[in-house]
Amino acid sequence: MIKKCWLFILVALFLGVSQANAITVKFNGFIADEADLLSPQVENDLNMTLWDLQKKSGADLVVVTLPSLNGRSVEDVAIDIGRSYKLGAKGKNNGVVFLTAPTERRMRIELGTGLENQIPMSTLENIRDTDILPYYKKLDYENGIRRGTYILAQTVANAENVTIRQQGACPPKSGSSRRDEYPWWVWPIAIIMSIFSPRRRFNSGSFGGFGGGGGFGGCGCSGSW
Repeated sequence: MIKKCWLFILVALFLGVSQANAITVKFNGFIADEADLLSPQVENDLNMTLWDLQKKSGADLVVVTLPSLNGRSVEDVAIDIGRSYKLGAKGKNNGVVFLTAPTERRMRIELGTGLENQIPMSTLENIRDTDILPYYKKLDYENGIRRGTYILAQTVANAENVTIRQQGACPPKSGSSRRDEYPWWVWPIAIIMSIFSPRRRFNSGSFGGFGGGGGFGGCGCSGSW
């Protein structure tokens, strides 16, 4: 009887510690900006892009920012988010977690098991090193998240063999100008399109939630700055 009581106490203590370190987030569509790094317009543009990705492929790519990791590793938190919110289509497990914790200066791109063999690790590391971290090192988190999300969304779309519609402009690589990235004739066309193509608004009421996958095995890349 005494042994059972001690076992019950130990289990209760373990669960209490686990709950104390648990990460809970509130999603607005595909974004949980708990660290308040994104403007409403950026959230809307990213949500519309990620919604299009989900509709065409079933993939759930979520953007999460946290004010603190509560003493946990960025890898464990990213996996927990992917599993807890059942990201990716059921049976495909094609979810992605793009996690940023500015206080600890840690980030993580976590792939669902269904994308592990579709997206090479070298591709994720290149996105981390050339698209995201250069902005983070300047503490320009919004543009780092914007560029990282657009590039990741296109990478997942390519892996799923779908064409997605991007809403909003993808920032250039940090340290370069848009004139360095594109020929001169792109800019008049871009200006005309921005005038005559009004932005769509993300309607959370029509968002059906995540797909019910949740298969995450720890495949991804982390970074610090």
